[in-house]
Amino acid sequence: MPGLVQSWHFFPVLAKELDSWQTGMHARSMENGFFTELGFSQRQRLDIEMAALQYCKSKQDATMKATFREAIRMRDEKTAGTILFEGLQAFGPLYPLHLIHTCYDSVCSLYDELSIEPAIRLDTLADIKLWTQTYADSHGLETGLTQVFWIARHLCARILRLGRLQFEPACLKAPFRIYRVEDSARLVTIAEANLACDANGYCTDEEKSSFITTLAEDGLMLQAHVVDGRQGNVAAKPTLFDKAALHCIADATTEVLHLHIPAGERLIGNAVDASLTQAKAFFPAHRVAVCTSWLLDPALSLVADTESNIVQFMERFSKFPVPFQTPQIFERVFGFTATAEDIPQWKATTTLQHAVQRALCEGVTFRTMGGYFLLE
Repeated sequence: MPGLVQSWHFFPVLAKELDSWQTGMHARSMENGFFTELGFSQRQRLDIEMAALQYCKSKQDATMKATFREAIRMRDEKTAGTILFEGLQAFGPLYPLHLIHTCYDSVCSLYDELSIEPAIRLDTLADIKLWTQTYADSHGLETGLTQVFWIARHLCARILRLGRLQFEPACLKAPFRIYRVEDSARLVTIAEANLACDANGYCTDEEKSSFITTLAEDGLMLQAHVVDGRQGNVAAKPTLFDKAALHCIADATTEVLHLHIPAGERLIGNAVDASLTQAKAFFPAHRVAVCTSWLLDPALSLVADTESNIVQFMERFSKFPVPFQTPQIFERVFGFTATAEDIPQWKATTTLQHAVQRALCEGVTFRTMGGYFLLE
C-alpha cells in the first residue's frame, strides 16, 4: 500500500514481540531436535519432559541453566561438567539430560559458530544417547546420564567424531618424550624422571616399585630409560644417547590429537583409515595421534586372532605404560560392574569373554595401555 512503511523499526513493541516469538520458536525447535536428532526412545523423551516440569520451578535450576549456557558459549568444558555434576548430585541422573535438553540450542549455535557441519555435530553428540543407553542397561532401563564430565567435552566441541573415531586436541601430559632418530624413520620413546615401575617395567605405586626412572641431559648427551614400543614397558636400565642425533617430536607439553573409540561399531581397518584421513584434514597442525585404551594392550594378541580388527588396531600404536588400577578390558568386555574377582565366575556369552577367562586362569595380565603413532 502506498505510504505504508515496510519496517519493524517503526513498531518497536511489535518488533520486540516478533523477536521474542522467533527466539522461542528456534529454542523449541532445538529442544525437539534434541530428541529426534539424538534418537531417544519415547519413554526416555517422556521421562526427560516430565523432569522439566519438576525442575522448572526451582531457582537453582534457573541459575544452573544460565551458568551452563555461558559455559557452552565459552567452550568451558570444566564448568559445564561441574554444573552437570552438581545437578546430578542435587536432583539425580535425569537432571543432566534435562539441562542439556533445555540448552540444546546453545550447543547447536556453538557448533554453527565454529563452522562444524551438522553431520559431524550429530555424530559427536550421539555419545549422549550412547551413555544414556549404557545407564539404562545397568539400571533396569531407567533414564539417566552419569558420564557428565565426559559429555561436557562433546557439548563444548572439544571432542569431535569424524567417522569411526573421536578426536580431541590436548597436551600429551604423559611423562614421556618421543624422538625421531636423525637420518632415519625410527622413533624412540623415553620416560621422564621419577616414574615408578614394577619389575616388568609397568607403572605402579612408588612403595611397590622395583625401580624409579632417571633422566640426565646436557648440551651433548641424554641418558634415560627407553620404552619398548611393542610391549609398552620401561627398561630397568637407562640408555645413553647423542642428543645431536635426536629430534623431539613430542613431550608432555606438546598438543597432540587424542583419539577416542566410541562403542557400538567394529574397528574395521578401512573405517579407521577413513577416520584418520578426515582427522588429518580437520586438524592439519597436529602430527601425533595418542590413545589410552584396553584396545592397545599387547595381551590382546593372546586372546584374539592376529588378523582380527582389534589386534590390527592395537598394532598401529607404539605403546607406553599408564597407571590404571583396574584393567579397562573387564568393564568393556564383561560389563561396567565387572571386577577382576568377578571374571572367573562370569557367565561368558562371547568368544572374547571365554578367551579372557582362560587367559586369566593361565596367569596372563591385562593392562590399559597408552600408545601413539604419527599422522604424517
